[in-house]
Amino acid sequence: MTQEHHIPLLDALAAVHVQPLWDRYMRLNTREPHEHAALHWPWSTMSELVDRASREVSMHEAERRALLLTHPDFPGTVFTTPTLSGALQILLPGESAPPHRHTLAALRLVMSGSGAVTVVDGKRCLMEPGDLVLTPAMSWHEHVHEGGTPMVWFDGLDYPLARQLQDVFFEHGPGPIPPRGLAELSDGAMAEGGLLPDAPAATRYSPLYRYAWSRVHQALEAMTPSKDGSKLLRYVNPVDGGAVMPTIDCHAHRIDAGLSTAPKRTTATAIAVVIEGEGETRFGEQRISWQQHDVFTLPRWAWTEHKAIQKSTLFVMSDRELLRRIDHLREEQLS
Repeated sequence: MTQEHHIPLLDALAAVHVQPLWDRYMRLNTREPHEHAALHWPWSTMSELVDRASREVSMHEAERRALLLTHPDFPGTVFTTPTLSGALQILLPGESAPPHRHTLAALRLVMSGSGAVTVVDGKRCLMEPGDLVLTPAMSWHEHVHEGGTPMVWFDGLDYPLARQLQDVFFEHGPGPIPPRGLAELSDGAMAEGGLLPDAPAATRYSPLYRYAWSRVHQALEAMTPSKDGSKLLRYVNPVDGGAVMPTIDCHAHRIDAGLSTAPKRTTATAIAVVIEGEGETRFGEQRISWQQHDVFTLPRWAWTEHKAIQKSTLFVMSDRELLRRIDHLREEQLS
């Protein structure tokens, strides 16, 4: 018998960076996805911190004056869910956030204030309450506040995904703007459903960088409710009808006062921002009460039910499209 045979097998495996499957099989192959508790950032708490950050942190100190919403289940990170990050960003009148670009796909959902502009690859996108503005992966973007009241918006990014893939690139601008196909055209040229200019090849993200709240509200008002009485509107790429970006899907969920949505669970994780209204959401045995400007997470594979006290609209950012593309999406709904 050689000397190596006197070394315990597990120690011998560890020495060559090998692990056994047999003693951890059921821990690696869970019967259901791991569920993280929902986390809630009430505006009643966050508004004071937003005000303090705007007073105490100058734009000379910060590339972006943003408050990162971090989940304690992911210590040592700035993850909000396993694949998505959320933040609240503040820009005061006369301020600007310089141009940069990165691997991360990102979006802005305007919460309060008006008069700011996000410039995405040279295209000016106005920012009014309820507006959604996209900054796709590797697009140059900057923020300029030309108005008279403080601006606060929700930042959503796929940072946790990119971080775990370890493929994050970041560049300071300004820099040359690459050809962007339909995205180079004015939004007005893509404003009517079913009509698109005969233009260069499509990109993998929506060429419509700004989705104005006025149009979203109009579409919600015109929609026929689903069986539970709510209305679920998807923000789509006008070219192919798919998600606005490959890793991020966006919806507006309208619930009239007194109504509850049918319980649903999904393998997708999501972050919700309350555009308007007041209500509560149940996640199994957990319950949170929310109002305008609150932000909360929607955990993976937890039975979820929303109830509106007032007529409410939730903006929901999720990784649903990513999971669909890799065939990991599974959804169930109770009638």
